[in-house]
Amino acid sequence: MKREARSTEDTLAHWVRSAPDKVATFFGNVADFGRPLRPEELAAADRLTTTVLPLGPYRNLTTMTAALFALHPQAVVLNHAADRVFASRYDPFDAPSPERWRAFKAVALRLLRHGRKSSYGGNVLLSHAFRGRPIAAAYAARYGDVLAKPGATTLFWKDSMRFQNRFEAGNPKIDDFIAAVPDAVFIFPVRNPMDCARSNLATGHVRHLVPKDKRNFEATVRRVLEALRWFRVRERADPGRFWSFTEAELGGDFFARFAAFARLPADPGWLADAPGAVEIARRSEHKPGRPEHYAGLVAELFADDPEMHARLERFLA
Repeated sequence: MKREARSTEDTLAHWVRSAPDKVATFFGNVADFGRPLRPEELAAADRLTTTVLPLGPYRNLTTMTAALFALHPQAVVLNHAADRVFASRYDPFDAPSPERWRAFKAVALRLLRHGRKSSYGGNVLLSHAFRGRPIAAAYAARYGDVLAKPGATTLFWKDSMRFQNRFEAGNPKIDDFIAAVPDAVFIFPVRNPMDCARSNLATGHVRHLVPKDKRNFEATVRRVLEALRWFRVRERADPGRFWSFTEAELGGDFFARFAAFARLPADPGWLADAPGAVEIARRSEHKPGRPEHYAGLVAELFADDPEMHARLERFLA
């Protein structure tokens, strides 16, 4: 059924309701991106010696991953904000260079001082995913109301599929970016791909995965797996810069390996808190035929990657 066209009165009413947010966004962008960088901001950026960029679909354990970074005493988390950063002179993917990357990190630290939900982004502690959750209480108990830890050495920027879409489009080429930004590493959390696909379809995040005329389960789960295959080619060639993990692999020494990859110390307090940040939704039941379709895609796309093939088959058990 086609949506009924808005009347002039409804359009005006919608504009009036949204005007305060639009005005706040405009002046917020001026404050964040219009002011010159101060020496102390650049010095703080220099202390961020590692940046972790997640790749892959949304609805794919990225909030859980962000929580693990948020709890660490030497990590900070920038939530979303790619739409704002990409439109600015500090876009780190636009002609990447050490100078541009340094400026981006300085601006990221500005954005960590505030934040809103949705794509506006900012500090992950102010996102809807953290409000009222146990993770927020755990953070407050350890760090109080501090939004940007002064001793942070690692930045996690949570806006995964926007990053991968740019790399896949060659804007910039991933190899050029890696060469220009040696302190960036890449992580790909893997939720059950069938659940990930269904969640993207339900929330509208599917728009970052497939064209409008292909927004069905079959096309979406294929795109989820294709994104992982793209990542795995690079992970197998350079495991020091690329790392994937699945929701079935969160036990044992996982947290120590997580910290090591992100170039963070295995802080004892963090190791004690980290398991409490891991929240995996109960696996969904899928319509008849979908698991079989998924199994066929795994066999097709990972025929030359037996390790990941086996890891993905676990979701059929």
